[in-house]
Amino acid sequence: MVSPPDLSPREEVYMSLPFKKIVLHCKAGALLVPTSFYGKLALFIRAAIREEVLANLKEALVSYVTTSLDNNMEIPEPLKIDDFKGSITYRTSRERHYSLAKQAKLYGKSINAFIDEAISEKLKQTAL
Repeated sequence: MVSPPDLSPREEVYMSLPFKKIVLHCKAGALLVPTSFYGKLALFIRAAIREEVLANLKEALVSYVTTSLDNNMEIPEPLKIDDFKGSITYRTSRERHYSLAKQAKLYGKSINAFIDEAISEKLKQTAL
């Protein structure tokens, strides 16, 4: 592995921001890392050991940040949990509202709890 170049202060700022990484084990013993870097980049890195995966991931991210900055491309900052208050406004049709109310009542839940549970299940299905 080639060691990453010295980073400029601006590159260091981007590299210090949080990004999501998930290490998955494959049948062949390899590791894959699907990662969302600022909501724009997905990498799939194959390596034999966790340390190699993380080193390769860092190298790829440094390359992405450096190339993006060199080409004046925007690098959006990652989402931060502190930016969210836990409430959203949801608008729907009268018919769907009625169906939600009936289903929630059937399960002994509030509409809000029923929707929250449905969203949670969907997020589990679609998570990497």
